Amino acid sequence: MNRIYLLSAGTLSLLLFFIFKLAYPHPFMVMDSYVYIRPLVEGHNVNSFPMGYTWFLQLFSLFSRSATLLVWVQYILLEVSYALFFFSLLHLFSPARWVRVVLFLFFFVNPLFLYCSNFIMSDALFTTLSILWITQLMWVIARPRPYMIFTHAALLLLVFTVRYNALYYPLVASFAFLLTRMRPWLKIAAIALQFVLIAGFVQYTRSEMARFSGLRQFSPFGGWRMASNALYMYGHVCQEKNDSVPEKYAVLDHMVRRYFKAVKWVDDLADEHSGGAFYAADYGSPLVQYKMRQYGQDSVFLDLRTFGLVAPLYSSYGSYLARKYPLDYFRWFLWPSAIRYAMPPPEVFSTLSPFYLRDDDIGKETSGWFGLKTLEVSPIYINLRTAILWPYPIFGGMIHLAFIIGFIGFFVFGGFKKAGRVNVAIVLSVGVFWVCDLFFKITAGAIVLRHQLFLMILEFAFALLFLDFIARQGGWTPPKKPQGVFNSTSK
Repeated sequence: MNRIYLLSAGTLSLLLFFIFKLAYPHPFMVMDSYVYIRPLVEGHNVNSFPMGYTWFLQLFSLFSRSATLLVWVQYILLEVSYALFFFSLLHLFSPARWVRVVLFLFFFVNPLFLYCSNFIMSDALFTTLSILWITQLMWVIARPRPYMIFTHAALLLLVFTVRYNALYYPLVASFAFLLTRMRPWLKIAAIALQFVLIAGFVQYTRSEMARFSGLRQFSPFGGWRMASNALYMYGHVCQEKNDSVPEKYAVLDHMVRRYFKAVKWVDDLADEHSGGAFYAADYGSPLVQYKMRQYGQDSVFLDLRTFGLVAPLYSSYGSYLARKYPLDYFRWFLWPSAIRYAMPPPEVFSTLSPFYLRDDDIGKETSGWFGLKTLEVSPIYINLRTAILWPYPIFGGMIHLAFIIGFIGFFVFGGFKKAGRVNVAIVLSVGVFWVCDLFFKITAGAIVLRHQLFLMILEFAFALLFLDFIARQGGWTPPKKPQGVFNSTSK
């Protein structure tokens, strides 16, 4: 049966993407795409984003600079990771046939993954590596081997270099390692190695940033994000209060207050059209204007040097505002972020920008690198994309709810007593991941659908497993040779 699943998955995946590329012959590109590509053209080892995806593009360029081949590679890697995750779930949990079929369709006949893979951005690669990481972690729990200490740490490092969302992954992995039957010294080694590798990457990035801009820091974008998040709250507060601020923030705070007094408008995080990082990106934002006041107009588009120089001040300023007005910060930033987490806005999956190639300097760099002349497609297919993908934010909210109810049901129906040790450990690790992901993303902000892909996959799979377990407890006949999370016989 597994051979049929494997053959069907490979055939369907390739056929669907082939048909997809007939309708969308060009890659999709938005501002993030150009930011990832710029270091390639200019030969830098630092960026406002993590360098992992840029290094992936650089490695790919050793063989080809075809944008079409690139998105094919991204899609195939993504589907291979799904296949490994899918067959691992079948082996470790032995779900009912209907669960297998639904999971198969979700992984291998899902249009969202087609559109995601066609973007020259880090989302498909990050999702691929995250799926491989969680799959490896499940096998570490199920059948721990000494070599997995190194393969897991290497995977974790790769994920972290692609997106800093993986910052909490080592915490989840550490919890999982503690639940394994590895010898204590191997557990300590496994936990320590992942932190050592990540610390090494952090130090490398800080050194490269110091060499590039003269300021030693890890992520300048984090400082901008912290200030931008605070302005979603402060835009309301500063119009009502005239509190003083420490002297080091005086000039910046004055510009912020003057801006909100003039525009009399604050970007609404609850609006699905909000990108969630308006004040870090908009040209008229007081954060951008302050940078220009301090260092002048950028000589190049998105000058990373001046971008990084103001980042420490912005990080400190944003943190100061959040601490000073905690209730307002919860009302105007954390609560709307929680709503976005529950139903993530479609963002690039509903805009027109992916279909237009920029004609400025950064656009010319990108078009030259890939040999692109246009990104345009027929309006019919643009409308088709919107029609296909518009339900996914609602679908994402339903998956959240199904996972939470399923987890509660698993507990109520005695899953933690009836299931085997391995399956319980995996479920607990997924639960820890879910909690960490929730708190990290809500506090980080700028939540959109493409950032939720991995979580959506994980929640969907385990929601089905929980539902299958609950249904069997209600009287469904288990398989002839039951194992895994659905019975009390697995050890």
